[in-house]
Amino acid sequence: MEGMDRSAELRLPTVAVPVRVAILGQTPIAAELFVPETSQQARAQLLEDVSMVVEKDEGFLPVRGPEGVRLFAKHAVVWIAIRREVEHDVDEELDMPEEVVTLYDRHHRVELQLVTGATLVGMLFDSSPADRPRVVDHLNRAKRFLRLWTADEHYLVNTQQILQVTELAWSLE
Repeated sequence: MEGMDRSAELRLPTVAVPVRVAILGQTPIAAELFVPETSQQARAQLLEDVSMVVEKDEGFLPVRGPEGVRLFAKHAVVWIAIRREVEHDVDEELDMPEEVVTLYDRHHRVELQLVTGATLVGMLFDSSPADRPRVVDHLNRAKRFLRLWTADEHYLVNTQQILQVTELAWSLE
C-alpha cells in the first residue's frame, strides 16, 4: 500500500493532448501525447508544450493510442499533427491563426516531400534576421521537428524524415 502512495507522489501532473501520429512504415493513428500540466492550457500553450516535449533529448516518446501506451522512437516519428479547433482565430485571407500571422515576420508556402512518399503542403512562419529570409535559412535553423501550419492542423515534422522542400507560389483561393 505504501508503494502505491509513493508512486503517486512521483508522478508529474500531465495533460493528454489529442494528436495524430505518423510513424515510419505505419498508417497514421489518432492518439494522445502527454505534456506537463500548466496553469494555462490555452490552445497556443498546448502547441508549445507538445513542441517542447518532442524537442527534448530523450529518444522515446510515450503515446497513448488504440493499443494502449507505447513508446515510439523519436527518429521514427514522421510527424505529429494537432487539430486546429479555434475557428474564430483565423485570418480569412491567409486561412491561418491570427497569433501566427502577428508573431512572425515572414511566411513561406511550401510542399514537404517526406521519405515515406507522402507530401504535406502548408506554411512555415519565421522571424529570422533580415539577412536570412530564405526557406533554406529557416530549415537549417530548425530543431529536430519543423513546424508546419495547414488550414486544419498544426504539424511537427521530423526534419530527418523530409526528403525535399519546394517553395510554392502564393494563392488566395
